Amino acid sequence: MQSSGICRDAGLKHELVTALAHTQLLEHAARALLSAAQAIQPASSEGTSGAAAASGTGLPPESWITVSGVATTFAHALSCLVGTDLRTTALCPRPRERDASVEVSQNSRQLQLLEQLRPLLASRCVQLCTGWAGLCAAITVRQRAADDSAQQGLVPTASQLWHGLPSELIRPLQLPPQATVSSQDMVRTATLALPMVLQVTVSGPCDLAIAQPPVGYDRLPHRQPQPQRPSAGPSAAGSAAAEGPAAAPAPASYSAVNAYGLLKALWHCLACDRATYTCNLCAVATVMTRLLTELRPRQAAVLLPSWWQLLAQEPSMLIEGYGLAQDAGELLRLQLNAPPPVAWAVGVTDAASVAAASVDWPPEAAEVQDAEAATAAKAAASLARERDPSYSLRCALDAGLLSVMERCLRAPQAWRQSNSVSKLLYVVNCVLRYSGVWPAVLARGPVQQAVSLIATLGAAARLLQEKDTSLDVISRASQPGMQTTARCGAGGYLCAYLSAMLEQVVDVRALGEGAQQQQQREEQQAAAIDATATAAISTPLHLNSVLEQVVDSKDGSVEPSTCSIAWMAAAGGLPAAGSTAYRQQQLLTSFAVYQWLPMLAKATEDALWSSEAGAEGWLSQALLVGHLVMDVLWREERPPAEADEGAGSHNRRQDAAWWEGVTQTGQLAKSMHNIMDVLATDAVRPLLLEHCEQWQQAAVLDLLQSYWTRFAGAARVTIRAWAIRAAEQQHQRTDGKQQAGQAAEGGKGSSTSSLGDSTAQQRQAPPPELVLQCLTPLPMQQLAAVHGRQDMVDYLDAVAKGLRGEMMIECGSAGAGGSGMGVQGPASMEGGASHASATADRLRAKWVGAVRPRYPWLLSQGQAQAGLHDLMVAEAAAAAAATATGEPSVACGGGGSSGSSSRSSSGQGSSSDGPVFEHKLCYNPRCCSLDGPSVLVAPRGGKTCVRCRAATYCCGACQLVDWRERHSGTCSGAAAAAAGSAGTAKAALKKA
Repeated sequence: MQSSGICRDAGLKHELVTALAHTQLLEHAARALLSAAQAIQPASSEGTSGAAAASGTGLPPESWITVSGVATTFAHALSCLVGTDLRTTALCPRPRERDASVEVSQNSRQLQLLEQLRPLLASRCVQLCTGWAGLCAAITVRQRAADDSAQQGLVPTASQLWHGLPSELIRPLQLPPQATVSSQDMVRTATLALPMVLQVTVSGPCDLAIAQPPVGYDRLPHRQPQPQRPSAGPSAAGSAAAEGPAAAPAPASYSAVNAYGLLKALWHCLACDRATYTCNLCAVATVMTRLLTELRPRQAAVLLPSWWQLLAQEPSMLIEGYGLAQDAGELLRLQLNAPPPVAWAVGVTDAASVAAASVDWPPEAAEVQDAEAATAAKAAASLARERDPSYSLRCALDAGLLSVMERCLRAPQAWRQSNSVSKLLYVVNCVLRYSGVWPAVLARGPVQQAVSLIATLGAAARLLQEKDTSLDVISRASQPGMQTTARCGAGGYLCAYLSAMLEQVVDVRALGEGAQQQQQREEQQAAAIDATATAAISTPLHLNSVLEQVVDSKDGSVEPSTCSIAWMAAAGGLPAAGSTAYRQQQLLTSFAVYQWLPMLAKATEDALWSSEAGAEGWLSQALLVGHLVMDVLWREERPPAEADEGAGSHNRRQDAAWWEGVTQTGQLAKSMHNIMDVLATDAVRPLLLEHCEQWQQAAVLDLLQSYWTRFAGAARVTIRAWAIRAAEQQHQRTDGKQQAGQAAEGGKGSSTSSLGDSTAQQRQAPPPELVLQCLTPLPMQQLAAVHGRQDMVDYLDAVAKGLRGEMMIECGSAGAGGSGMGVQGPASMEGGASHASATADRLRAKWVGAVRPRYPWLLSQGQAQAGLHDLMVAEAAAAAAATATGEPSVACGGGGSSGSSSRSSSGQGSSSDGPVFEHKLCYNPRCCSLDGPSVLVAPRGGKTCVRCRAATYCCGACQLVDWRERHSGTCSGAAAAAAGSAGTAKAALKKA
């Protein structure tokens, strides 16, 4: 049977399955194997006495070696019968469209054989024998780990492994003396057969919904689940031996709950030696995830926390393949409607009030209105019943999801390899972005874990910015199983995902603070321009929707993916204004902006220059990142007292500075100049020709106005650069025609020499007269005129007129004549330029007075540093108090004891004798180290500057780099020593 199982001939396999169904050989073999195992006398050293030992009959203990070999062979035969042609996710009785769509079209014969094999594997003794062999293999691994004290908490006891089987049946497998296979291969074979058989035969009674389902999540209609019967009880093995061979085997597969328990025990044991049994763990996790989504809601609510706890034991499993990351993202959106915890009551009530009033929700894009309506209705109904749809998220946070993510991402070598970096990006995309829980994580998650994860993501972005990793394909979270050709490196995709995560918080917070006021302001402004005022309202989550275009497999059409802002709010991402969760979300989002923004701005700049200008995805990212950069740059212009007002920064102690918080203003400004140059020139024509939405065009104009207001001479530089580029192109075309004519007249030799002369001329700057001729209105001026932004039109006219006057003075009367204008005297030209400059300055002065931050919730770095310090101190104190009282600590932030403690200290800073958060981030603002399990430097860890004792680094390499680039000029140690020496000298003089 083993040899025939590996046969790849479909006809022979069909005959084999038919013969097995006719003779019931699998059922009889499983019954005989269980009877033989039960008849073996236990060894005297085990201290147990079975029925066979008491009666003096049965097989000797040495027979267990033979039974172990036969059990392994039987498990291998079952695996071969199932085969490897079909994916594991397509084996279940009710596969989803995305899992079985390829197999239906390409492996239809294999699916037919699987349907014939399914009732054979669902028979009672086959199920019992497979479970028994898997448990024996699991206890074999457990026995090997018994001497490892560090793993004792992960290993289940023997009683937990029985699962209703007689205890004397569960023994470690033993190899025969002349075995040709290793013990690891024996365990691997037995533990792989169990999840495969359960995947083929077991299905639950329900199909639990998830929020924001991806493409292909629906079940296939033509494959129904097998009828479920209660699983065999503890006496099933004994009764199997008593029944005769003629007994008809009734299908009695394990129930979904019992199957989940078997796989949970299997995972616990295999995790003791993950490096050896990685493939087995992946198969177990796949089946466990499916079973959870098919249980009844109450059963799933009981078992769901254990799934997240198992994942917390092995974070690296997320990057072993793409399946587990996809499963984790979907389980975060699982809808169980479990009662909310007390700590989240305020936020749930606030989200319910917003969801109940549908008029408060911004209009969704036409492509997602149908799906969004159903999701929003479910969220509103759930919240109105005072139930919480984010139960799975809370279970994940309690199990340490954020720490799991950080430990998974802190793999520096994996970020340097194309295959592994694509898996890391998929983890970020599925679990953090497409799941839609990021706003809730910032509001509700443990503060210290969130800070550490945000900093780790920033370090990964800096690592890829130094040296990017190329990609061939990229996997999509919105369309599982779909891979597309990568359009940029890994750094570009990571920054795109981080930008989309910031957009989620931005848009969700807009629902609670200022959404209606902004809408009214846009309507009033557009009403004076155009009758179509409502068309300028921005589309929520636009970057998230266009980041992954969904491709229809039938006609190849492309549509935006579905991203539900209703789900993000209902999951806990919309806390009540003024609550602790609201404050925590504001602090963590501000911290993420300062950690990520330099890399996001550089990646956006590179993408705009290297890709098609005006591309929808890059345009949305440029608008979001550009507005954030401008808010940061405007904040840097404010006086320090105003910028840090209410932050308590003046009360912070030196040892409480857990984060240096250096704003890389120069780098942000440089990236902003390049981004605005593209938006003001190259991207305008695509914006007009491709008929982008009006809100996008208006957002571009707002961003440019803020940019030109902040940088007084930026518009002049852009106009001059635009004219120079146009002159260079015209100059190259003219020279190219001349050189082509010379080449045709002079022959081959003259052609070669003229080509060299042309190359030299192309490198020369165009003559000023030609630049003056090309000094035309900026293309953005046309877009401003379309939107009725007359102030921008007048400003650009004034800047262009002033620049023209200056260039005419440079070129003289010949330049003026060449430009088609009348000859003017120097005094007249100077007067016209001065008048134009004065007009431009007057218009800009009006803009300065009207400038308001795009995101008023964005705090300064001093505010974020002080506020997060207080929250982390309060969180640590609450955890210590819970440990002292023996009560479980609340892992979720934004509520509970940690929330009340942080509320009392929020906004007041640390007093001179208050507690201090002793962990610190690396003092190097360009730190890209991913070594170690966490980005936070533990107390008395890392490297500390011996001069000032204020700078702590994660490693010596960061200390050396920062000393050379920055700290050598800012270290206060030498200055303090010099000041102390001077003070001592003065005191000595006075005393003398």
